[in-house]
Amino acid sequence: MAKSSEIVVVVHTAIDREKDAISLYLQLAKAVKDPKAKNVLIHLASDEVGHLDKLERHLSSVLSGKDWVLSREDLANAMAARLTESSRFDFPGRADLARADEIRILELAFERELVANRQYIEMAGSAESPASKEMFLSLAKEEETHAKILRAEVDSIGENGFWFDMQEFTMEK
Repeated sequence: MAKSSEIVVVVHTAIDREKDAISLYLQLAKAVKDPKAKNVLIHLASDEVGHLDKLERHLSSVLSGKDWVLSREDLANAMAARLTESSRFDFPGRADLARADEIRILELAFERELVANRQYIEMAGSAESPASKEMFLSLAKEEETHAKILRAEVDSIGENGFWFDMQEFTMEK
């Protein structure tokens, strides 16, 4: 497979993962009762729409002037080669979501952000152009920020005395 088609496959993979993230966050937002947690998840879904837009614009620029498209088989083979087993995210089933509490739901979202961060770092490593590498590293940083927001929300709801990894209070003198 030509190098230019490999980056197209990587970007297609990232687009699919962003679509999955949007769907996941909206499902999780429906499942939570806490209004603050619901708002965080809806905001994250909105951020993922922004990522999707950025990736689609990048793909358009990569494909501009090209008169070919990848076959489904080539796309599937390249995707399998690009994504490691550790980068895969399993969606929770409806029954699992119905039984989950707010903290578990937010932890699912947190886990997804860690996976997304790893994926974008992998994609940056396979990017040919400096612009592609920079875009994927930027997306990795945004996913890392999302993970921090979700961790803070879990800490807040769990009332464990931490917020953004800082101890909110101490019992020591």
